Amino acid sequence: MNLIAQKNQSVRQHWLNILKSLKPMEKWQECEDWDCTLLELIQSGSIEYLFLDVNVLGVSWSQRCKDLLATLENTKLILTSNENIDKKSLFHCIEAGLWSYVPNEYIDTLGHPIMNLILSKGQYFPAFLMKSYEHQDNCDMNRPFILPSGEHLTRRQKEVLSYLQQGLSNKQIAGKMQISEPTVKLHIHGLFNKLKATNRTQIVLKAHELGFI
Repeated sequence: MNLIAQKNQSVRQHWLNILKSLKPMEKWQECEDWDCTLLELIQSGSIEYLFLDVNVLGVSWSQRCKDLLATLENTKLILTSNENIDKKSLFHCIEAGLWSYVPNEYIDTLGHPIMNLILSKGQYFPAFLMKSYEHQDNCDMNRPFILPSGEHLTRRQKEVLSYLQQGLSNKQIAGKMQISEPTVKLHIHGLFNKLKATNRTQIVLKAHELGFI
């Protein structure tokens, strides 16, 4: 079963139509409030995808989101929102294991491909958000790790790279860095893009060629 929680009925129905068109045989449960019923459904452990709008969580959405992520095991949590979301709070949720974030204004133009990616077990975060995420992750280090393109690796990407060189799995890297596996995957995805690699071995080889390791 899957759950979509959104106060705005029109927006909820729009997302639901897209989701049902992609997974017509799946069962979709709707909810518009943060109440006992919603909590019981989430805690039942029977939900695969939870599409949860920030306005349902209320003013303490970030803490509620992190609390949920700490208890979820097999559920992928996707946040949506209407307004300009507080990026710093969202970054904390990403570090805690948020699966994806989708702005509601993307419904008309990008809704279908984004939801198709997510339902295919892929993760999605807007480009503007990931650039901000990498920016706040940067720090000065003795070795700048600057790529020929002028881009550079972030602190987290450098750390992930060192563990990839050691042959560690995503789960092991997550344990070492004390972050979630989905967050490790995000950093590896960034390494794929920046190093123009197609697999983990290529990441290490290209990083070695550039003198990073």
